Amino acid sequence: MAYQALARKYRPQTFSEMIGQGAVVKTLQNALALGKIHPAYIFSGIRGVGKTTAARLFAKGLNCEKGPTPNPCGECASCQEIKRAFSMDVLEIDAATNTQVEKIRDIIDASRYTPSRDRFRVFIIDEVHMLSGSSFNALLKTLEEPPPHAVFLLATTEAHKIPETIHSRAQHFQFRRVPEHRVAEFLAHVCAQECLTVEAGALSLIAKSGEGSVRDSLTLLDRILAYADGPITEAAAVEILGVVGREGLLALAESLAAGDAAAVPGFVDRLLERGQSLERFLSDLTSLVRDMVRARLGVPGADGDDERLRACASRFSEEDILRLWDLLLATQQRLKGTPDADALLELQLVKAALLPRILPLDRLMGRVADPPREDPSQPGAPRPAGPASVPSEPRGPDPPEGVKAPLEPPPEGFRFKAIIPFKRMDEEEARSFEDGNDDRIHRFREQAARRLPLLVETLKGAALSVDPDGVLHVALPPSDATGAALLGNRERREALEAVAREAGLPGPVAVEGSSAAAGESTVTRDSLVPSRDPAVDNVLRVFGGRVVKVTAPPPEPDDGGPHGEPE
Repeated sequence: MAYQALARKYRPQTFSEMIGQGAVVKTLQNALALGKIHPAYIFSGIRGVGKTTAARLFAKGLNCEKGPTPNPCGECASCQEIKRAFSMDVLEIDAATNTQVEKIRDIIDASRYTPSRDRFRVFIIDEVHMLSGSSFNALLKTLEEPPPHAVFLLATTEAHKIPETIHSRAQHFQFRRVPEHRVAEFLAHVCAQECLTVEAGALSLIAKSGEGSVRDSLTLLDRILAYADGPITEAAAVEILGVVGREGLLALAESLAAGDAAAVPGFVDRLLERGQSLERFLSDLTSLVRDMVRARLGVPGADGDDERLRACASRFSEEDILRLWDLLLATQQRLKGTPDADALLELQLVKAALLPRILPLDRLMGRVADPPREDPSQPGAPRPAGPASVPSEPRGPDPPEGVKAPLEPPPEGFRFKAIIPFKRMDEEEARSFEDGNDDRIHRFREQAARRLPLLVETLKGAALSVDPDGVLHVALPPSDATGAALLGNRERREALEAVAREAGLPGPVAVEGSSAAAGESTVTRDSLVPSRDPAVDNVLRVFGGRVVKVTAPPPEPDDGGPHGEPE
């Protein structure tokens, strides 16, 4: 006897054998049991999830000798003929090869005749979305007022291509993707029936590669059986499917957790040498990181919940593993359409390996926003030590005049290394922020008074300063709503920059300050005095510096997001 493919051999013969379509099966069985038969049904979904099979089972339930019944016997003449596709009263048509309107007219003519033997004349039209517009129009009247003995079952993978006029005349059932664990369980059952030895890891890979399609998964199992010619191992599945196995993904995740960026190029080279899909690899790695997040959260039943996975997840901090997850998701988007996908993948994996070395700023600064405080009423009382507070060490004697003191090493526990060497601001740079020591500001005021008379009073009350980059800062008082409105005009701002260039400045002008009258922030300069803020004192103590200038924060928009747009 010729070999029969597993997808045909294990095609469901009863509703109870269908996998992952519980809602659809229950609705169809209830319709058969209660006799509420609609004249037209649409079965939509991806390939290999049981659309045509459900249509044949429904036809069996309608025409079974014991029916209409939700559980056809499968032994009567009608059930056997439907199973072999020989029934005179159940016509199965492939719309992909019968798109012409003439074929649909033949179906309409056939629907007018009573069944030759059974109760109903059933028309199963597969891939119905392939019909032409004229063919759909020809069906409209028949679907709206069909003969009492005619039932139309329309199966499609692209329901959006079916006209709304057809949708409104039929009941629509959406067949879902079958979950991976359900597919893996079914494959294990098939292997047990075939007396095959298969590793659980191989079944998991096959189910994942099937992407929710039972038929595709059975076809892949057939392919691996031909390759292995014996017990099916996970290594054989990895080889024939062209994917990275779970062991390889876990090894890569352990390298990323250890910060071993040097292992990434070799891994990517092996990936390319084997011709494996980069998109599939990224999808599998993202799924593994998701399992690691679930393992950290203690979610029961997470996929791949094993000891090695939990051990690998424990090597990441919560922040690191979430940022790794976000990085992989962003890489999947960037990989689409990029001209050099392998280089992008290698770059992102190296970046992922360096992610654990980055610490959040609040941990780096030792909870600057909430520094330990001493009780002034008890000078001898010990200071409470917070969980992440920066330890204070006794300061040594001041260095001789003219000699710069060396930078103190950061407290123990800091994982921070400056990329750009730190340099304190010297006196000349500090004086550049002061109004009275820059002749260019005096020239700017004089020329602005002649060129822009409307801004004279505004500039008199404003504090002018020039930063080291040559940008002129105009700090308006919080109560100067008129000045803010005047300087908000683009033409006046351009004229102000022209005056600044004539005064010897590079030209850029930055206007600072807000209007309380306009409903904006009323933060005053006195409320930002750094000596009154212990967080600022702690920053100065940790990093060694001094306050040069205090600037009020920008106002928040009234109506939404950061650019004044509704969120």
